[in-house]
Amino acid sequence: MSTSRPRNSARERLLDAAETAVCEHGVQALTLEAVAAAAGVTKGGLIYHFKTKEDLLGALVERMMVKLRERYSARMAASDQTTRGMLVALVDDTFEMSAQDKAVLSSLLAAISSYPQLLDPVRGVFDDVYGRVTKDRRNTGGALAIAAALDGLLLLELLDLHHFTKAQRAAMQRALHDMAERLS
Repeated sequence: MSTSRPRNSARERLLDAAETAVCEHGVQALTLEAVAAAAGVTKGGLIYHFKTKEDLLGALVERMMVKLRERYSARMAASDQTTRGMLVALVDDTFEMSAQDKAVLSSLLAAISSYPQLLDPVRGVFDDVYGRVTKDRRNTGGALAIAAALDGLLLLELLDLHHFTKAQRAAMQRALHDMAERLS
């Protein structure tokens, strides 16, 4: 079940505008005035929903975490619910993440240095994923290694440290699928 609000609500329009601004200009350039204008809402209307820039960023992080959880949960529901199925879902979810979602995550990652409290909802997602993939105690080491490798791949891209070619990504995805298959 989705916990998201209707896409046409003022709150969602504000979050959409904030997401666009963060992706295009970075968190440092985000202003309440610019977000309100882009969403077609008065600054007072924005403040009704988000009192501060920190509140707006917090809501943006929450929305992104809900989106990631929902996407992963949908893949999980379609899997066989085994450790292997969970890991294959996680592999596919990581490799198929949209450029827009990566841009938002990258910008929000940059915001953490100024707003460390934004980490709490992110930690919750990681705790949930790592908890799920390690339920089968026989496969804990392998499951954690695969999940950590996926997080490393994503962080390399989010931090703009290294970008793998399409062929390299496909090879890694196949290898991680194979590793997950061997855990069952």
